[in-house]
Amino acid sequence: MILGTLITVALLLGYVFAVGCMLAATFGLTSASPEFVVRDYRLTTGYKRLQALIWLVCVTGGALLTYLVEQGAYPLMVGILLSLVFIAMLWRNSWEARQRGMVHQILMSLVSVLGVIAGYGLAREIVGT
Repeated sequence: MILGTLITVALLLGYVFAVGCMLAATFGLTSASPEFVVRDYRLTTGYKRLQALIWLVCVTGGALLTYLVEQGAYPLMVGILLSLVFIAMLWRNSWEARQRGMVHQILMSLVSVLGVIAGYGLAREIVGT
């Protein structure tokens, strides 16, 4: 019971951290340079590329936080669950998926997995295991 709660809290914190950072970055970038983000009511290619890099950093931070909170309890399973949560979130938002396009949507899914791997690797270096 306690282990399940710990894993749930770790996943929730990692998800909220990553999405919160992404929202902050998106709002900041959009208010600083709206013409870079949207042109003719469509997301620009440059913004989509930058968004993928920002998402990589955000997911890496979220995964690092998840690993530190879950304290090594089934790290492979929790990492896979975190990746699935991020990917499900990307694909469930149909409006944003249409704006991105299929290629970018697949790229963002791969970036989610890479970010979780990077975050877990970084956390293992910090913890020293």
